[in-house]
Amino acid sequence: MRSAADERALRAAAAIGRRVGAHKIIDDPDLLAPFGADESGLPAAPPPVAVRAESSDDVVAALAVAEARGVPVTPRGRGTGKSGGAIPIRGGIVLLTERLDGLVELDRAERLAVARPGIVLQRLQEAVEAEGLFYGPDPASLDSCALGGNVAENAGGPRAFKYGVTREWVLGLEAVLMGGTRLRTGRRTRKGVAGYDVTAALVGSEGTLAVFTEVTVRLQARPAATQTLLATFEDPFAAGEAVRDLLGSGLVPCVIEILDRHCVEVMRAAGHNPIPGDPGAALLVELDGRDAGRVEADALEAGEVLERRAARVLVASDAGHRRALWAARRELSTLLAKAHAGKLADDVAVPCGAIPEVLRRFEALGRERGVTVSCYGHAGDGNLHANVLWDDPALDAAARGTLEAMLRVVLEHRGTISGEHGIGLAKRDYLAWEQSAGLLELQRRLKEAFDPRGLLNPGKLLPDRPGSRSRRAAGSGGRRASRRA
Repeated sequence: MRSAADERALRAAAAIGRRVGAHKIIDDPDLLAPFGADESGLPAAPPPVAVRAESSDDVVAALAVAEARGVPVTPRGRGTGKSGGAIPIRGGIVLLTERLDGLVELDRAERLAVARPGIVLQRLQEAVEAEGLFYGPDPASLDSCALGGNVAENAGGPRAFKYGVTREWVLGLEAVLMGGTRLRTGRRTRKGVAGYDVTAALVGSEGTLAVFTEVTVRLQARPAATQTLLATFEDPFAAGEAVRDLLGSGLVPCVIEILDRHCVEVMRAAGHNPIPGDPGAALLVELDGRDAGRVEADALEAGEVLERRAARVLVASDAGHRRALWAARRELSTLLAKAHAGKLADDVAVPCGAIPEVLRRFEALGRERGVTVSCYGHAGDGNLHANVLWDDPALDAAARGTLEAMLRVVLEHRGTISGEHGIGLAKRDYLAWEQSAGLLELQRRLKEAFDPRGLLNPGKLLPDRPGSRSRRAAGSGGRRASRRA
């Protein structure tokens, strides 16, 4: 039997259907089931109804009707998020945006692109690279994630050390507020300081402030040359020290990826064998640029720096080896999940100088609790993907306790509880560990300015005000997590 809230959502969806077309309304429970989850591994919450937007006008209509009727709306792109941000925990309407797809404009002279939020990131990158241009953010899920979701989460990826995260590339947005108000924020120019930077506020807002219907991004010239180095080490602590050495050298690689022994072993067991020997850890380092000679010289210097601590340094000179390295790396989260009965994935960032000590603390926490802690990630900017792994169901509570203890370690070292995956539902209740009560309250007031009734993606990002009752407790991840990170 449907609840009164579900019936209200269905009536609102029917009213939306009269404005945008009834064929865009989905109310079949079997078809709705996938829209109740993302790739966080958190418990699913299938919605009573969904609206599949195909235009900006559809989004306006959906948010206008829903706001008028007091019905919550959860925006959803392609469902690749890892923080539970797309799970409709308060019911209502799921607003699907994957059909808001396509490249609207690519201006080579001005070095910018305008795209709809549903475009898959890899398609955008391929389009701009065909014009000799380049878009920096490259999350591991680039072949399946949507640009709009990247903007909502302020996604990063391996190249963020040199090229920055999504916020650094977004010039402007078309966004729709709860209630149906359509806004254009930002600019098309390289420079501009008119008014508050509303675009920057919207990037990373996790679907809680507005729904994006168009994104304008800056581009730059595509690097003409790339050199890839693979360094192996006796243990991850030596690899962490090598990262500090690289950063201190003045070189600016586009990628510095770290993988511990367990990651290498899991890759090998799955048939990926791009890393020779039996190393305790590895670093994947890439340098790029417009001048091939300069890139080669920098790669030689980087190799010399790495050799101070590495057991071995190799150059991935052929394209096939480089592709094999990256194919294995981008599948690593999935491979770890398949290799163990339980997996809790964490995404944190620490000062780069703290990486060796943080890795030591993580390893000790796992050992004390009888679970495995395995780390990989974007070491150049201190962004570690730490995974708690176990096979005995009796260790479920110990695993969750390990993850929470790891967050405490991160904060002790002046790090942050989320480097790039967002807060969403998974880390909502841990945000108060990092941010003051005053700062949290300021953000709640910002949310209220955009969404006075709190109907847009409710229950995400910000913990409830003290004294209020949450309608669903947050968690720090599920038993299974498959999204690539």
